[in-house]
Amino acid sequence: MLVVELLAGMQVYINQTVLPLLATDLHARDHYGLVTAAAQVPAFLTMPLGGAMLVRWRADRLMTALTAVLVAGAAWGALAPSIEIYVAAEVLRGLAAGALATVTMGVLVAGLPEAWKRLFLAASSATWVVSSLLGPAYAATTSTLWGWRWALVAYVPLLVAARLVMSREVRGLHVEDDGAAAPWTAALALAAGVGMIGLAPAGRWWFWPGCLLGAATVVWACARVFPPGTMRLAPGRRAAVATLAWVCAAYFSLDFLVSPGAHDVLGLGAGPIGWALTCAGVLWSVTAMWCGARPARATRHYTARTTAGAACLTGGAALMALAFTAAPPWWWLHVGFGLAGTGMGLTHQDTLIRCVSQPPEGHEDGISEAGAATSVTVATTAGGAALGTFTTALVAPTTAGVDGARLVGAVVVLALLLACTPLLARRAA
Repeated sequence: MLVVELLAGMQVYINQTVLPLLATDLHARDHYGLVTAAAQVPAFLTMPLGGAMLVRWRADRLMTALTAVLVAGAAWGALAPSIEIYVAAEVLRGLAAGALATVTMGVLVAGLPEAWKRLFLAASSATWVVSSLLGPAYAATTSTLWGWRWALVAYVPLLVAARLVMSREVRGLHVEDDGAAAPWTAALALAAGVGMIGLAPAGRWWFWPGCLLGAATVVWACARVFPPGTMRLAPGRRAAVATLAWVCAAYFSLDFLVSPGAHDVLGLGAGPIGWALTCAGVLWSVTAMWCGARPARATRHYTARTTAGAACLTGGAALMALAFTAAPPWWWLHVGFGLAGTGMGLTHQDTLIRCVSQPPEGHEDGISEAGAATSVTVATTAGGAALGTFTTALVAPTTAGVDGARLVGAVVVLALLLACTPLLARRAA
């Protein structure tokens, strides 16, 4: 599981590093939003269904089949001659990635004892230190030497080997369910909502109506997937899921802006872009390792830690906004995003532990293992997909790429959203 986590982290950094390169090569710099949404829309189609799939089929066979689909999508994308073909390949890859994410979370929830869950979450933070160093460096080096297409597939054999080993180890795993029907309607709504946000470039008249309708659809779908009471911040694990969704939505939206903004506004190449992503990734991971070794069990400790995290997130976003004005040196972007990554380490780790840990005997909250796995997976990605797709589309209204003024405005708004995180976290404490 740790090796799979390492490679999954590398894949995130690879996609972010090559995004402006492939958009420029395929003449699609006014379609950053579409490219961002391409893999996430189909992922949301299968992600809420992953828990139900894990209950119905053996985990090892499911993981092997989904890995084969994932590899096919990656290879197809690397060979794409146009943005349309690339988007189609990302759709195929996303279908597999969404279900795999929930399957992996299901293994964590059902396959490990409580103490091992905390150990895995702490150790996985260490793997993200490595992936935040290797991922951008690999993507920048491979793109420079052989092009962005090779960067998308050169690491795939190692990913296949890791997934096959993991599928062998989880043979016979049983995941408990609460008997609820698979949320097909919510899955379709999530996919449709993110798709509506990403389909129209910001320069078209239907951009704002489509985004508003898409956002409403995503919120409705999340309300159907999350345990009842999550949207009204019911105390305990439900509020923890809502907090996780909120902070991930704002931070990953900020994250999605780093690569195109650095390339189009600051004129940075793959190397400096990779280092910006590395700074945030390393600081997030190191801070999360520290938090995992010293979990904030007491209410006051968790509240204090999330407040400090919100201060780092907001301050880091403010520095990034200044960097995108091009007035300070370009490396202010790296400092600001690194500070934001530190804030995520202080907030994300303890909130995630609260989401996946079963309450003590006598205080059951009615959330099943499959339900917890699905909720955490969707909370981690749904908001970032919807809000991130919107922001990347908004800041790049034409083929000239990212507009500096729009970019700065978007980062400032995200900073304000991140500042509100402690208000939600108090309900989860």
